[in-house]
Amino acid sequence: MRTYLLLILICSNSLFAQKVKNEFFALHNIIRGDSTYNTFYKQVELVKNAGFDGIEINQIESFDGMKTALDHFNFKGSYFYVKLQLGEPIDNRLENAIHQLKGTNTIVAPYILADTKRFKPNSPEGDSEAIKLLQLISMWSKKSELQVAIYPHLGFYVERTDHALQLARKINRKNVGLSFNLCHWLATTSLTERVDLKNHLKELKPYLKMITISGANDIISQKKSVFDDYILPLGTGSFDTYDLLKYMVKTIKYKKPIGVQCYNIKGNKPQLIKNTMAVWKGYKTRLENENK
Repeated sequence: MRTYLLLILICSNSLFAQKVKNEFFALHNIIRGDSTYNTFYKQVELVKNAGFDGIEINQIESFDGMKTALDHFNFKGSYFYVKLQLGEPIDNRLENAIHQLKGTNTIVAPYILADTKRFKPNSPEGDSEAIKLLQLISMWSKKSELQVAIYPHLGFYVERTDHALQLARKINRKNVGLSFNLCHWLATTSLTERVDLKNHLKELKPYLKMITISGANDIISQKKSVFDDYILPLGTGSFDTYDLLKYMVKTIKYKKPIGVQCYNIKGNKPQLIKNTMAVWKGYKTRLENENK
């Protein structure tokens, strides 16, 4: 009887302490612009030593320098943030860059711009052009065994997650999905829409390749830059970022990468890195020990 009770206790504890194995990475803006950590080598070394699993490769212009630093420190480029402009050819450096990432599991994350005089938002013409460009990125990425995540961004041709989802469904390729970016989702939704966030995330999940989070205020921002409300240090603000993570990781079993967005957060960047990792570790501990 005593052995039986012990087995029950062991099984129960294993259920309560399910490990969180999601990759946790930093966007490059967590350290970019620092006067001391002012090279890719210094930045990659600092972020790696802080305990992150990877860092963003930001734009084709940064690719060579960041890739060299990543290789030197045996560190991961979690995603490669790239520009696609409707009606214009893709940068001729991009195919080779994606080829160089073969086997790294770096996610290729295109954001999509458009001249609004030529392509109206959500127009059939614009979507058709976007799909052509994304199909090409998908083909190059497939050769390198990489995933593609359409990156919705406030003010760009694809700024909402529902639009990105429509495009991913039309493309209908296994390696094409989207990213959920908390700050841009807040910047493009009404308070009424936000009530339905969890159902929306459940709908997105089959197509999600990565998510990015931050501290944030759950308001309709009136500030000149709305990101002064929607991008705060992790663990701060009125939006319950932990509850979002709990739903993703515990309820709908999201297993893919999680990034932290730090755009335009002022102050000491090395301290921001340290504080961010401390908050993430606290979130992880709570997630691993909460039963529901």
